[in-house]
Amino acid sequence: MILVSGASGFMGRAITRQLLAGGHEVRAMSRSVERAQSVLSRYEVGRRALEEKRLTFVSADVTEPATLPEAVSGTEAVVQCAQFPGAPNEDPKKGLTYMKVDRDGTMNLLAAIAAVYTARTAGPGLTRFPDGAPRFLYLSGVTVSADATTTWDRAKWQAEEAIRGSGLDWTIVRASWTYGPEDTSLNRILGYSDLLPFVPLFGDGLAKITPLYVEDVGRLFRTLVEEPQAAADTTIPLGGPEVFTLNEVFRTALQVMGRRRPLLHIPKPIGKMQGAIMQFLPGRPLTPMAVDFVSQPGVADLTVLHERFPDFQTVRLRPSLESYLSPG
Repeated sequence: MILVSGASGFMGRAITRQLLAGGHEVRAMSRSVERAQSVLSRYEVGRRALEEKRLTFVSADVTEPATLPEAVSGTEAVVQCAQFPGAPNEDPKKGLTYMKVDRDGTMNLLAAIAAVYTARTAGPGLTRFPDGAPRFLYLSGVTVSADATTTWDRAKWQAEEAIRGSGLDWTIVRASWTYGPEDTSLNRILGYSDLLPFVPLFGDGLAKITPLYVEDVGRLFRTLVEEPQAAADTTIPLGGPEVFTLNEVFRTALQVMGRRRPLLHIPKPIGKMQGAIMQFLPGRPLTPMAVDFVSQPGVADLTVLHERFPDFQTVRLRPSLESYLSPG
């Protein structure tokens, strides 16, 4: 049984789909079982797994420790990819922040595993788990590092450190900027071209990224489950095979859509002024911090990926965009 925390989210549902396609049993963890059932039953693989009773659900929240022991019990692997609604627009009043969800939520899951599987102290800073304790697979970000200065990277780094020191077998995947049919980043910005004669971007658009198709995230997590020793206690950067600027990504997407729109670059100071106002609107559609998040660079070095999984190849940008953005 594989527990997927955040199974109804953009990344979580891709991971869940791929695990189910591989014949695995998945326990989909969500704050709302009804939402998770609705989301995952949209896919043929989800409907088939429900009929075969390979897909089950548990109501739990990484920010609510008391809900987690039941969720982690009886699992062979725990995938932590939970994200808060509206990310990257934090809402501290509601506890929807990177520190609360990414850092504290990960630590809460680790604590629940330690409680359920009766971890014991084996010396200063050492923890030992009995046989049968689950592996811990964490979805992190490509910009995470020990000297990171942004809130989201610090939160994820501290989560990573907790995982590395947990005593569990673990693998961390640092994903690059990720897109797909259901994303709320690329698609939202492209959606402006329905109404506007231009596409707005914060900053100069020159930040370099390795755009990553979301199904490749799911495929790698499935591979990690099926080949547990190949990347044990390893951190793996994951990105697409090509380096693009943000400008190039959006121009490619517009070409695939058959639309001719110029890119309108909004200086980040102006974007942050907009965010300072819009963060008080219902739903907090934009915050100053989010302006930095969506315009940051992030290039994944695929060396470790190819060393551990020589046959694993991520897909190129244009063909994957054509699979869902091409007219007709």
